[in-house]
Order: sequence, then C-alpha cells, then structure tokens
Amino acid sequence: MDDETDRTPPSPQPDNGTPAQPTRPSRMDGDIEAEMPASIPEMTAPLSVRPDTDSISHSHTVVHHSHADSLLQPSQLTGGGEATAQTIYPGALTVEHAEDPPGSARLGPAEFAVTLPMDSRVKDDYERVLAGAAADLREFLDSFLPGTQVPLGDREYLWPKMQELVEGLNNTSVHPDLNVPLHLSEGDSSPQKEASWAEYSSAKFLLLGHLIEMASDHDLHLILAVQDDRKQALIERYLLGKGFAYTRAREAMDGGLEVSLAKGPLSFGIHSNENVNELLKAPSAIFAFDAAFNAKSPSVQHIRTTYTRNEGLLPVVWLLVANSCEHVVRCLPDLPPANQMRALVLHTARLHDEVGDLQEGAFGVRQNAEEILHFLLDSFASWSLPAVEPLDFVSTPEMDSSASSSDGSHSGDRKRSLPEEDTDGHASKRARVGIHGASRPTGSSFLEQDLAQVRSAHAAEKEKMQTELADMQARLQATEKALGILQHRYESRTQELHKMRQERDRTAESKSSLEQRIEKHREDISKLKDERAELKHELEAARQELKTGGGTLGDLEAAREEIRRLTKEIAGLERKADYEKNQAEYTREQYQNASTVAAQAGNELRQVRSQNEELTRKTQANANQLRETNMKNDSARHLARIQELELSLAARDDLLRRKEEELREIRKNRPSTRSTSTQPRSPKWAAGSRPTSPGITNNGNGGNGNNGLAGRGSALRFSSDASF
Repeated sequence: MDDETDRTPPSPQPDNGTPAQPTRPSRMDGDIEAEMPASIPEMTAPLSVRPDTDSISHSHTVVHHSHADSLLQPSQLTGGGEATAQTIYPGALTVEHAEDPPGSARLGPAEFAVTLPMDSRVKDDYERVLAGAAADLREFLDSFLPGTQVPLGDREYLWPKMQELVEGLNNTSVHPDLNVPLHLSEGDSSPQKEASWAEYSSAKFLLLGHLIEMASDHDLHLILAVQDDRKQALIERYLLGKGFAYTRAREAMDGGLEVSLAKGPLSFGIHSNENVNELLKAPSAIFAFDAAFNAKSPSVQHIRTTYTRNEGLLPVVWLLVANSCEHVVRCLPDLPPANQMRALVLHTARLHDEVGDLQEGAFGVRQNAEEILHFLLDSFASWSLPAVEPLDFVSTPEMDSSASSSDGSHSGDRKRSLPEEDTDGHASKRARVGIHGASRPTGSSFLEQDLAQVRSAHAAEKEKMQTELADMQARLQATEKALGILQHRYESRTQELHKMRQERDRTAESKSSLEQRIEKHREDISKLKDERAELKHELEAARQELKTGGGTLGDLEAAREEIRRLTKEIAGLERKADYEKNQAEYTREQYQNASTVAAQAGNELRQVRSQNEELTRKTQANANQLRETNMKNDSARHLARIQELELSLAARDDLLRRKEEELREIRKNRPSTRSTSTQPRSPKWAAGSRPTSPGITNNGNGGNGNNGLAGRGSALRFSSDASF
C-alpha cells in the first residue's frame, strides 16, 4: 500500500484544458470532521501517513446505505455532478457495520448493489456448469460432515475443482461465452454482432447498453472493473460494437495507463488489474462487472479517495445476477477459507432454481439504468433503487447439527440412490443428486422430499434415456448403412487412385525418355543450323568470286542475282495484292451488312408508322365511344333527376291534398254563428269569362274581374313550387 500511496495523486485535467479546482471540505453530523486547506498543495501526504482525525460509526439497517450523501458540511459543498480530484482521509473507508440479518449483502461506504435477471437459456448454461461438477460438489460437502475423515490428497484435489466451479458460474453470470474455449469462441463476426449477442446473453451488458443509450449526450467517465484479460477483451469488443473508439493507440495503453474508449462526451475505462495509475479523466463511478472486484485494494482506495463525488467517496456499483454465485459470495460473512467455500457452494446449489428471479418490487433492467444515470448526474441525489433483500441462509451450527442427526438415518437412502445414478452416468442426473445432497443438512423431512423428487426425476430420466437410446440405435443403423455405401465408394476410389498413380509413374518414366530425345534433337538442330550458316557463307563467297572473275560466268551470276531480286519483288507484290484483295472483300462484306441493317431499319420504321396509324384510329374510336358514354351517363343522370323531381312533386301534391282536406274538415266542424248561418252568394262572373284553374298566377289575386277576391282554387297547391 505504501508503494501505491506514496505518490502524489494525479490531478485530472478537464476538457477545456484548465486544471480542476479543488473544493473546500465540509462536515455533516456523523461524518468525518476534518479541516482541509482551501486548495490542494503541490505535494500531499500519502494515505499511509495521514491521520484519521475521527472515528466513523455508520448504522446499517438495510443493504443499501445512504453513502451518497456528502461527508462534509452542507455550507461548504460545491455544486456539480462530476467527480473531482479531492483527496479525503482514509478513515472514510473503514465503517463499523451494525448487526445485519444473515444473508444481507456486505457493502462498504458508497457501495451499492443492483440485482439483475438471467435469461432462461443462460440459466440452462448455469445449471449445466453446476451439473458438471455435481459429483465433486457432493464429495466436497460430505467431507465436512461430522466424523468424516477425508485424506489430504482428496481435499487438495477437490479445492481447485470448487474454485473452477465458482469461476465457471461467475463467468456464466457475466457472459456464457467465457466458458467456451478461446479457439472456439474466436471468429470473424463483426463487433456490432458481438455487441448484440452480449446484450442478448447477459443482463449486465444489456444494462450497459441502456446506460450508453441514455447517457450518450452527458459528460461521464465510467470505470468497468473486471478480473482477467479475456473479460477485458470482451468488454472492449462490446464497446467497439456500440460505436466507441480508443482514445489512443491500443498498444500504448498497457502497463499503468487506463484502457479507455470514448464516443462523444461519454467514455469508459476498463480496469483488469491493480496497476492502473493514470486515468483518462475524473471518473463518475466504478462498476464492478464481476465478483473478483476488491474495493479494499490500494489502487481502488486511491481512486475512490482522489476522485471524489461531492466530497464523498467515489461510488461503486455492484452488478449482481440475483441468487447467483456472485450474489451469494457478496452476502457471506467473513469465514475461514474452507468454511467460506463450503458455505458458498452449498448456498449456490440450494439457490440454483432461483437464479435470476428478482425480488418483489425490483426494477427492470432499463429502469435500473435510468435510476443509475439519475444518481450519477445529480451529485446530491441519493440511491433510489430498492434495497436488496437478504438471502435465505442457514447458519453453520444449524447445518452441522442437522447433518450429524440425519447422516445415520439416511445413509442407506444415499447408498441406494448413488448406485442408481452411477449406472446411468448422465450428467444432469448427477447434478440433481448432488444438488439435493448438498441440501441434506436442512432436516429429515426435507431429505425425504428430496429423495422422492430424485426418484421421480430418475424415472423420468430413465424413460427419456430409453427413448433416446432407441433413437440413437435407429440413427446408428442408418449411419452403418451410410458407412457401407461410403466404404464401397472409398474402395472404388482407392482402386481408381491406384490406377492413376501407376499411369502417373509410367508417364514420368516416358517423360524422362522424351526429354532426353528432345535434348538430342535440339543438339542436332543446332548443328544443322551451324552447317547451314557455313554453307551460306561459302555460297556468298563463291558468288562473289564469280562476279569478280568477269566473263560469261560473271554475267550469268549477275543475271541470276537480278532474277532472285525480281523474284522477291514479285513475291512482295503478290502478298500486297492478296492483302488489298482481302481488304476489298472485307469492305464489301461490311457494306452488305450495313445495307441489310438499313433495310431492316426501314422495314421496322414502316411497321412502326403503320402501328402508329392504327393506334391513332383506335384512339379516335375510343374517344368517340367515350363521348357517347359521357352523353349516355349525362342523359341517365338528367332522367334520374327528373324522376326524383317528379316524385318530389307528387309527394308535395299529396301533402297539399291532405292539407286541403284538413282545412275543409276544419271549416265543416267550425261552430255556426249568425253571420255564418247565411248562405254566401255565388259570385257573378263577367260576360264571356269562366273560372280559371288554380295556380301560381290564377289564385284569385287579380285579373278576370275578381277584384282581388279569392277564387275557388286554393293557393297552397303550387306555393311550394314557386321557386321552379
């Protein structure tokens, strides 16, 4: 710790290039009483030599404690949600825990736990890992029974087996592919596909994906703490698939430099060892991605006390799959290593059916991410997620007493169940026996129930295995038949291969003899060429001598040379004539082809013109038909309107007739008086006149000498049709 803390803590540089200004410490009731200077000096005392001025006493009544509050006075707090480079006293790292219920999560100051679900497919992998070590698990638990003496060699053999089991279960909680051999898990898949697969397979990566989606526009730097290099590489591939990029060259981030990736203002730092001493910038929180994270290590304490949150410790968020092995180990008390391992594997086996089952009132993964982001952005916000309920643990004395009382009475049942299990040899069946055997210390009634369940499970597994055996036999017969066919094909191909090899050998032998003959022919040809060249030189010399000798022979040789020259010229002219003839033939063929194409184009043009004329005629005919159709439609519409108006007129006439009848009835039923008892006189018509029919213009309001008196017809008949 001295080597880690004797150095001056690095002061992070903000994005704008100005150094971070420290804040003045303050004090709250029940927290550290410390007077810090107004500014951080250039040289600060290391953690190992700073005095702890006040003892801390925190009362923990629930799993999540109020460590998010400030450790200093409210009057001296400074605003801002980012972590600042402010060194506080290490006394804040030591907390006196009150008596918590058994099974409660053991968390330090400013440490919080988030329980996550587990997919059913991943849960099958989890149970498969547990089933693979069921026999060793049962043997390890039996070694702790009273009166049982286990040889030292067996215990040394079982201890690494249990460690391997715990590591496999924790790997499954982080990502199932961590249990796959490295040469099988490596592939050519893109980082985007690997990121999608990680979110589908692990609730931790799903929570991280929601957090990235919601915090992409916020200036945050989060530390992801993992155990080994393979998990670190897995997280790096995931962040690359989500669009993040390295802040510097990957090769330069080894040793004490933080492996950091950023996408906009959001950045992540990955810590897989305790040698990281240089960060990209001030972190906002540490996420414990697996159970191997040690919050008490000097490097983690140095980071938490240097980069504070609102003058308090840098928060640590534990990502735990509910009821898993990493959840159990976080809830176990401090015990000797052997008893610690015994309690861990025992409670892990007891809770294997409840892995990934969230407690009542727990939030979903996305809602957890929202609450965590709200907590990180607001430095004065408290932890708002529900407290993790204690696990149902059985104390060690109760396990020992129950085991000693039930060991003798049920040893026969165990001896009968184990041979039945070993005869079958199925891994899942051994897992069930081992898991239920691990829960024997809970009482005799529980053992009887487990025995009945084991027997029923054994019968079901036996029937299932018989069905699988019949299926495998049928498949074996089909495979044997296919192998027979393949054997025949293999033998025939082998014979063909043998023949081809013999032919190849013969060809190789003949090839060597042919190469020798070819080489001999080449030598003969070269000799003949040399002789030919010598003869040509001798011929030229003889001809030259004949020319220089003069006389008849000289003239004859000159004539022969002229003949040879003329012969060469004739041959050249003939070749030229053949070439010109070929060119003329080629030109004639090209002309014929062009003429043929032109004729075809003319025919096509005439056809197109005829088709155009035909289409024009069809268009005119269609236009005439369309006009006739429109006229018919207009006529039909007008006739329909006329019928509608006639029906309306008939209805109005009927209404008028009924009104007139009602009016006559009213007149008839009107009580008679003296004035009404006299009969009205008939009007006198003018000479040559006659009554007119009632109508709009003949309603007795004028004309025919009526002097404005009402005629015999009623004026109501056509009153409604006046608009027409």
